[in-house]
Amino acid sequence: MRRSGRALFGTAPATRGTAPALALAAATALSLVVTALCALPVAAAARPAADAGRSPAAHGAHVAPAAVRRPAIVVAPLGHPGPLLGSRGQSPNWAGYDVTSGGPFTSAAADWTQPRVRPSAAYTDAAFWVGLDGDTQDPLDDPPQTVEQIGTEGFTLSGHVFYDAWYELYPAPARFISAKKLAVHAGDHLSASVVWTAAAARVAGFTLTLVNHTTGKTFTDFAAEDRLPIDPVRSSAEVVAEAPSLADQTILPLARFGLATYRDCAFEGQPIADFDWAQIGMVSADTGKVVAATSALGSDGATFAVNTDFRRPTTTVSGAAGWHDTAVTLVFKATDDPGGTGVAYTQYSLDGGATWTKGRSLTLAAPSDHSADGATVVWYRSADKAGNLEREHACTVRIDTQPPVPVVTPPAAVARGGRATVGFRVTDPRPGSPTVTVTLRFRDDHGRLVKKVVVPGRRVGAPLAYSFTCLLAKGSYRVTVSAVDAAGNPGSVAPSTSLSVL
Repeated sequence: MRRSGRALFGTAPATRGTAPALALAAATALSLVVTALCALPVAAAARPAADAGRSPAAHGAHVAPAAVRRPAIVVAPLGHPGPLLGSRGQSPNWAGYDVTSGGPFTSAAADWTQPRVRPSAAYTDAAFWVGLDGDTQDPLDDPPQTVEQIGTEGFTLSGHVFYDAWYELYPAPARFISAKKLAVHAGDHLSASVVWTAAAARVAGFTLTLVNHTTGKTFTDFAAEDRLPIDPVRSSAEVVAEAPSLADQTILPLARFGLATYRDCAFEGQPIADFDWAQIGMVSADTGKVVAATSALGSDGATFAVNTDFRRPTTTVSGAAGWHDTAVTLVFKATDDPGGTGVAYTQYSLDGGATWTKGRSLTLAAPSDHSADGATVVWYRSADKAGNLEREHACTVRIDTQPPVPVVTPPAAVARGGRATVGFRVTDPRPGSPTVTVTLRFRDDHGRLVKKVVVPGRRVGAPLAYSFTCLLAKGSYRVTVSAVDAAGNPGSVAPSTSLSVL
């Protein structure tokens, strides 16, 4: 982080004097101790690795009580395999793009929107910056080397999220930019640059600039070359999202920020694509899993994204259950995980996934000509803003617009107290509902309803019967049979038969 941020690649160390493509740059160490988590961050103390044994107070740091102290931060060692033309590497603490050939460099610049960091009970951190010399291979065997960086960060502690801005001109201490000068909030549009001015134009040195376009605030610092204790090498340029390290070189958990998109990324005023760039992804040295993925450069050669969201969204659907005799509207509801980037879109397919249509709802008609009757399979899925595409799900919409037709058997007779059986069956034009609810009504000679029976879930087309112990008074009864199918269509007629009780 702030920071001689270093990319650590998987290339084996090489002996001194080997080809530059295998040379290892020496690492420097930068330790920061930050005091209370308040609205105005205080400056931290920094020191070379040789001073690691000294206490922060010996270097002028204001040390807060342990309960509110952030960890001391130090950069990880660098192991860089040299110029990487259009190459892809991995690092335990960097994600982004850098260039290490074509220098010395005089400028690096980029725009980004401050990502919203997800709260965490643990200490997590993420820094977003541009700079020079962060991936420098010192031509001498005797480090340290220079670093010129400026950017923002978001970190979490005890479930709270904090944002700040900072800059570094290593080996000088990294410094926080006070909120009075330039505050940072999630969603702010920022641009940053580091520019070297040669002595021919004016006093040689670096101008570091950070602009918050949302608040209208601008911070600028100029460091004259004669104020720098070490001559700058200017042999690398970077645009990076970083997970900082503790003083013991343990890399902190990267704060989950979903998606960070860098735009107008330029070295020497030219897009990244014009250089021998290295695309760096952050991979955990412990688990080997990707922690932050770096996208390919956009078509303009100056845009890319760093992503910590690898979980697919989840989509549910309502409105499909059962059979329907009218138009059916499906409503899709998609959610992303709490640390995700949010749902970008939902889409559905009616042809088995051959084509997809974006939409959060879909209405399937039920025309009176019955042309849509039957089962229609609808596939659906969603994608989040990080590009994670959900696996397809399917639901079945069943439409039946034709009424069932009940049919009764011939009249029956039973002795009072005996077992009476009324036979019937129900047909329903295909394709249609597989079951019906049947209602039997028994009326006496005067037309009075003396018995009503509802029989649900009867199979269409099968011979059916209703049996009961007949306690009806002796006489003749008219039995009508009506049916409603599973889609809600009532039978157009209610045929009848008779039951004689002897």
